Amino acid sequence: MSQTESAEGREAPATLELLTLLAAGVADLALDQLRQSADRAQDVLRRSDLRELLTDGVVELRKRGELATSRVGAGTENYLESMARRAAERVATEGHPRG
Repeated sequence: MSQTESAEGREAPATLELLTLLAAGVADLALDQLRQSADRAQDVLRRSDLRELLTDGVVELRKRGELATSRVGAGTENYLESMARRAAERVATEGHPRG
């Protein structure tokens, strides 16, 4: 057996061990996060103001949704509608249309 074959033989178990330890670490981290999330959920469910908390959350999500859709839709306004709106505003403020 040459020196290179011997070195490759030693690297394979070390690599496998490293991968096993990394996988175990990731699994432990995921389980810890899951456990913490479950604890937080139990704490929330025990709150006496749960209804108000949910209502506030729904209101906040709705506002965020409105902001997000207005950001996305800001550049998609129909050009003719925009021009008609401007003309109507001008007529309302000046009292006559421009020709």
